[in-house]
Amino acid sequence: MAIERIGHINIRTPEFAATMSFFETLFDLVRGPAATMGDQTGNAWLHSADGRPIIHVNAMLPGEVDRPAGAPGRLDHIAFDCSDQPGMAERLDRAGVTYDVRQTRVPGLVQFNLRDPNGIRIELTFGHENARRPS
Repeated sequence: MAIERIGHINIRTPEFAATMSFFETLFDLVRGPAATMGDQTGNAWLHSADGRPIIHVNAMLPGEVDRPAGAPGRLDHIAFDCSDQPGMAERLDRAGVTYDVRQTRVPGLVQFNLRDPNGIRIELTFGHENARRPS
């Protein structure tokens, strides 16, 4: 048995509405019910256009202690393989989202680095097909 791909990412946040809007608006992810969860008002899935679940967003539970936005943890960032670099740059600029562009040492592989409403670092990778496979 081997890992084939990331199944999904889970974000637990006091900023439920802002988090959902961020990923829906900027990345065209589609909201769907969190079928395994009883409370549908504070739990939702964000799916790709082809219906794959990508991100599970949960509101904080009553009485749950929150960490400050962007507080360091063991999870460093979330990376998404993307297409249409110029289109994404235009979309981020229009939304007023600050991002850094990083030209990597791999020819044709470019990264946009930004943060979501929770301070989670997001890496958008363009030209991921140019990355070398391990030998």
